[in-house]
Amino acid sequence: MTQKFLWMREIYVRIDNGRDVANFQYKNEWSNVLEIHFSVPFSDEPKPEECNIEIYNLSQASINKIKKGAHITLQAGYKGDVGLLSQGKITSVTTRKAGVDKVTSILFSEGIDYSDKKDVNITFKKWTKADTIIRRVASSAGIKIYSIHLPQNKSYKSGYTADGDALSIIEEIVKDCKAAIYFRRGNLVIRSIQYGDDERFVLNDNTGLVATPERFESDELKGWTIRSLLQHRIATASIITLNSSVVKGSFRVKNGNA
Repeated sequence: MTQKFLWMREIYVRIDNGRDVANFQYKNEWSNVLEIHFSVPFSDEPKPEECNIEIYNLSQASINKIKKGAHITLQAGYKGDVGLLSQGKITSVTTRKAGVDKVTSILFSEGIDYSDKKDVNITFKKWTKADTIIRRVASSAGIKIYSIHLPQNKSYKSGYTADGDALSIIEEIVKDCKAAIYFRRGNLVIRSIQYGDDERFVLNDNTGLVATPERFESDELKGWTIRSLLQHRIATASIITLNSSVVKGSFRVKNGNA
């Protein structure tokens, strides 16, 4: 995507409440469009992120289709280059007046919040491998895991008893295997914190980089903080190539906000 298209923003919101489907879209090239704002944080922490979409001046009929619990999908980008930013379940809907405008705010939780899923009680025999336990516990609790790649697929020589909150049990086993569990574009992923998805994308001045990258370093990690125009390829665990005046190389994305 070259710079000439970076002003031609496109946004697509789809909401399915099980009975009705509502589609809202914004395109820069249209003279009469919906105004849509959003905030989509992302990180490689296990807790689902809370995202927000604001749509201006919807009809009451459209607002009535936006219901708590409905599935929502947000795609955005530029003309000819649009991708998924996030998806999840709506947690609240409010409409307020803002001057002459009417603003409908939609809060949603990325992916599915599994913290309230049923407890499990399963006993596994000696030498059961970690991936077997994870898949069985997830299946019993109705937890959908998009992909599993364990750096160390630990065998439990004395067996294992999974008793209690399913997600907490999975998180414990994931930690035993030197892996991490997090959401990526609404999908639950288990793999090494060092692994990522190669987006084959170079971020530079022509593709959206808007400020000089800033170096950061802590006891746990070091890297670069960047600011860019909206880019759907930059998500949790994306591998991107950074090409700027101060740093060049490939990096894994840890967190951010679209």
